[in-house]
Amino acid sequence: MMGRLFWLITLATTGAAVYLATVLYMPGLLFHRTLTTLTEGMPPNSFFIMKPEDQTALVSTATKNDIVGLCLVDVNKGKVVISASVPAGLWTFSIFDSTGRQVYGINDAEAASGAFTVELSQARSVLQQLTSKNEQEDNAISNVGWHAELSDSKGIVVVWVPVADGLRRAELENVVKATRCEPK
Repeated sequence: MMGRLFWLITLATTGAAVYLATVLYMPGLLFHRTLTTLTEGMPPNSFFIMKPEDQTALVSTATKNDIVGLCLVDVNKGKVVISASVPAGLWTFSIFDSTGRQVYGINDAEAASGAFTVELSQARSVLQQLTSKNEQEDNAISNVGWHAELSDSKGIVVVWVPVADGLRRAELENVVKATRCEPK
């Protein structure tokens, strides 16, 4: 009786561990794998528009008419500034860390502007925050609209513009192409 109870508890514990590992670890791994495949050969800290046939793999709700722009961000050598250019109408702007966790997001209803700027930096550890002196750079972000921090040195910026009328895609894509992603 005790032997069966031991194996039943062992089986339940192993099953719970496998389930939790799958739920917690696999989404980030799949996101990283998909992103690596889609952006192979693309330089960091530069903005580009994805091919229509590839964008549905990254943004599941996107269609081939939609516009999806990416910037692979690397804040290892310092801050990165994204100067976004989006058309009037529906759009979303999201920043994800390397595991696929969203760290920042804004859309047309919140910004209501066709152009805005977001500064990205790597988050400081608690020890760095406690030991650093009160620097002017930490207190004020000059000439930048918003600021976000990445928990690690790499991330991705996604600009998604749904396009209802396929005839306007080229016009709207030209607006989104004006987006810049550059080291500060």
